[in-house]
Amino acid sequence: MKSFMTMLLAVVLAGTAGVAAAQAQPFQHEISLFGAWDDVDEPEKAEQITLNLRYGYFVSPRLVATASLARSSFEGSGVDTASTTFLVGAKFYFNDLGPQRIVPFVDAGIGFTNIDTGPNDGTDLSWEFGGGVAFFFSQNTSVDAALRLYNTDTDARTKGLRAFFGLTTRF
Repeated sequence: MKSFMTMLLAVVLAGTAGVAAAQAQPFQHEISLFGAWDDVDEPEKAEQITLNLRYGYFVSPRLVATASLARSSFEGSGVDTASTTFLVGAKFYFNDLGPQRIVPFVDAGIGFTNIDTGPNDGTDLSWEFGGGVAFFFSQNTSVDAALRLYNTDTDARTKGLRAFFGLTTRF
């Protein structure tokens, strides 16, 4: 009987904590669509386009577990390369989310990139780290701008810094 009462008390406390956490956290999910475009004229003409789709699950009101899918293409100097990247990671907002707020954040992810250069294909380890700001123009939606340092361990080791611009909605 004592173990039954202990178990019942534990279930009641866990349920109460779960309800309190759900009330304190306004969102459970977020979806982001963002991208970058590079148009280089010198020393040689080149163009790169990157589009990202990211899903996030709020672990707490400011911490988001993320999974992202990115597609990138590069054309220039007789080289046409395409890559698809899948990353898992986290995003942390430094302030509470809400309308008419500018909220800084940091985010990071690690995963794999599949690169197609024509005759050579490969799947390589990738990571990204960066930060930015989210400007909330409504209760749920923000325009985001971020800078990200990225690295993919290909034969030529692809690395750089990108500026991203996008839209995020939460529900």
